[in-house]
Amino acid sequence: MATFKVTRKIRFGQTDAAGITYYPRLVEMINDIVEDFFSDAVGFSYKEMIVETDFGVPTVNLNVTFKNPAELEDYVDWYLNIIKIGRSSFTVDIMAKVGEKEILTAIVTLAYIAGKGGVMKSHPLPEHVKEVMNKYMK
Repeated sequence: MATFKVTRKIRFGQTDAAGITYYPRLVEMINDIVEDFFSDAVGFSYKEMIVETDFGVPTVNLNVTFKNPAELEDYVDWYLNIIKIGRSSFTVDIMAKVGEKEILTAIVTLAYIAGKGGVMKSHPLPEHVKEVMNKYMK
């Protein structure tokens, strides 16, 4: 099993006056990690999927457990594994850590949809996407 990993530095604009990351920024980073996974691991960037075609992967369920704060200039390691692949949806397990300190865990379910600009309907995940996702299955 492979684990997708990226590291991000916490910037000033992502923190509050105490230098602690504002939790909505962490939720945005969760979405960023999924976007990076599609681009870097799957080879199917959001630009290709969303802008150049009529597909998308909106989040349909998000469960985040915040465990410790991330602080200004921390380097956060983000880990992503796939825990379920359905016909048109998939679920990822995300963990964020600073060193050995867990910052958060998240279980995120996303749906592959067609018709982002109009009537949205679930659509089967492309086979090449499923093939890559299987390599990251937990």
